[in-house]
Amino acid sequence: MGKRVQLGLRIALVDADALQRACTANSLTALGADVVPFVHLADLVGAFDARQKFDGVVVGLHADARRTLSRVPDLEAAAGRALPLVYVTHRSELQAVDAVPTALRAGRSFQLLCSPVEDAQLLAWLETLAAWGRGTLRARA
Repeated sequence: MGKRVQLGLRIALVDADALQRACTANSLTALGADVVPFVHLADLVGAFDARQKFDGVVVGLHADARRTLSRVPDLEAAAGRALPLVYVTHRSELQAVDAVPTALRAGRSFQLLCSPVEDAQLLAWLETLAAWGRGTLRARA
């Protein structure tokens, strides 16, 4: 591992799979990110409604990938802007992701990483967050 990001990034991590959530959170934390875990997207929407701020969002995709991705517009509406998102799925669940309509996968923010995710992949994503303007994502005013 070795390299820690010193950007002060606050990352929301949404994953219904407790083990995957813990593993991804550990990796992000080891890279220097402040991670706030959530079980469901609705929980993160509530956090934005409560005016919590995040620099990026990691979402675990599973068999319900289509339903999860269809809720991203609600998430972005709660945030008040487009979100820098990265999706994580296990190779065994790629078929569920492939079944998601192209329109849902064609968004600017759609980036998919297969788990177990290499720390270098997460680090590369964290470093791209600076390109989003370094303004912390905020709930709508």
